[in-house]
Amino acid sequence: PDGSKVAIVCKFGIVIADRQLEQLCSISDNVRIKSGAWDSSPSGGTGSNLFLYTTLNHVKYCLPSGDTGTIRTLDAPVYAVRAIKDQLFCLDREARTRVIAIDTTEARF
Repeated sequence: PDGSKVAIVCKFGIVIADRQLEQLCSISDNVRIKSGAWDSSPSGGTGSNLFLYTTLNHVKYCLPSGDTGTIRTLDAPVYAVRAIKDQLFCLDREARTRVIAIDTTEARF
């Protein structure tokens, strides 16, 4: 959100790097990654470092420290566009907008 980090998303992995493209962490997943978005909560702190991404069945998070986790399961695949606090704004496969309630307490701790 502040332009200090970038997330490079590929089919089965994510690389988080700083502004000079120095790698901060790299994670891999067993399931294809569909999309991702930085949490743009105005509070700063961990929120500005929280990258949320979706797979076929889950919403997951990744921190620049390399910590990862699952936030919730999904009924149908969605494509993340933006995340603010406890809401994930996304598109479904029919290109309809969806707002999904998420609990990012674990990721912010």
